[in-house]
Amino acid sequence: MKMIINGERRDARDGAFSETLNVATNEVIDTIPSSTVEDIQEALEHAQEGARVWSETPAHRRSEILTKFVAALRENMDELAVLLAGESGKVLAHSRNELETAARIFEGFAEESKRIFGQSIPLDIQPGLEGDLLITKREPLGVIAAILAFNFPAELYAQKVGAALAGGNAVIVKPPQDDSLTCIRMTELLLDAGVPGSTLQIVTGSGSVSGDYLSRSPLINGLSFTGSTAVGERIAENTARNVVRTFLELNGNDAFIVCDDADIDLAVQHAAIGRLYGNGQVCVATKRILVEESRYKEFLEKLTAQIQGKKAGDPTDPSTEIGPLINERAAKDVESQIQQAISEGATLRLGGKRDGAFVEPTILEITREVGIATDDEIFGPVFSLLPFRGIDEAIEIANSSSFGLGGAVFSADFHKAFYAAGKMQTGMVSINGGNCYRPDGSAFGGYKKSGIGREGFLYTLEELTQIKSIIMRGILTSPLSQNSATGTEIITGD
Repeated sequence: MKMIINGERRDARDGAFSETLNVATNEVIDTIPSSTVEDIQEALEHAQEGARVWSETPAHRRSEILTKFVAALRENMDELAVLLAGESGKVLAHSRNELETAARIFEGFAEESKRIFGQSIPLDIQPGLEGDLLITKREPLGVIAAILAFNFPAELYAQKVGAALAGGNAVIVKPPQDDSLTCIRMTELLLDAGVPGSTLQIVTGSGSVSGDYLSRSPLINGLSFTGSTAVGERIAENTARNVVRTFLELNGNDAFIVCDDADIDLAVQHAAIGRLYGNGQVCVATKRILVEESRYKEFLEKLTAQIQGKKAGDPTDPSTEIGPLINERAAKDVESQIQQAISEGATLRLGGKRDGAFVEPTILEITREVGIATDDEIFGPVFSLLPFRGIDEAIEIANSSSFGLGGAVFSADFHKAFYAAGKMQTGMVSINGGNCYRPDGSAFGGYKKSGIGREGFLYTLEELTQIKSIIMRGILTSPLSQNSATGTEIITGD
């Protein structure tokens, strides 16, 4: 496939490209251009006009175009689900679910684009300004760089591109290098629906080239990134030089607390789903499973029975239950983390083996001294179990991490569960449900090193627009007043 700059399907200037593989079969699905900095600069320059054109497009028209795209996305769902499964390694059912989620998110932003309201604020709360009226309006930021992670390319495309377009912004998309194809097809469908070519562009290739160049550019007005904390820190350094608004959704090492009065069968079910979904490559998911000592053995036995024997294979095969990780390098990293945990004192109870890009569902019993008990997030199908005594110890362990994206608490005592949820230092906590959970209307984002900013229908639109205040001086005074035209001059502020 080609990248798309100013509505034109393009190869890289130097002809460089990379292959997109189905890593389960090593089949080459397609190729993508490896964009040069000159390609990206051209996209940035076109985006300036794209931002102007789209910001002047009426909200009802923007909404109509996004709605038309949603219909096209749903019409092409079967084709796209197979494409997404093949390039990402995500099983077919999960791939289809992601695309349905993307369609729903775009549909929501199409509606919210018609409800970007301002305020009217009488200023008589301040002496001397009784005759003045302040109104606010929300305006687009301008050009948004959207840098996507590999684990949910279609959904993240919807969260970032849908919001940016709904808010009247131009967007340059940098999709993940390993699975760009679905994002390119979604871009094609949006352009076919009526988004101007200068308003929506997609540049492909490595993040070290395209992502880095975008984040350093003075021609962007906002940047939204989902990925690792290490990369997010570098992006924040780059965007700070030009004082660019930056939104980061980064690592998480979510705690999943199971109290002694919990429904163990329910907790096991949610733990298994939350860790195996996406082959364990989910940022907000079951990571550190903390089980009260009196129920620990029962939980371990039931979890083992629940996850062993899952069928691994080609993710495009509907019968496959576990697919490969995004690439063999990622699988080797997970294998190394398992071995490191064992060297630190963890006990391997199930799995632990790697075959190419596949990693067996794995159960590790750990102590607080093992790195994965705090900050070493494993991005794969690995369950880390740790016993605790009393809810306060569980909260202490949960909060010992530098990350705080999500969490979960299982207990029949709602008072205890709500107490724990309030004390956990995370952006979201589920009670009696798994933490692999992201409602469309939530303010999704993390505490601590898990990120900056929030995503969700209302919240993303607020962050991708800016407030302009317009003051009508003296408008509320009598027409016969001497001050009716100008109001009273009050000097405040810096």
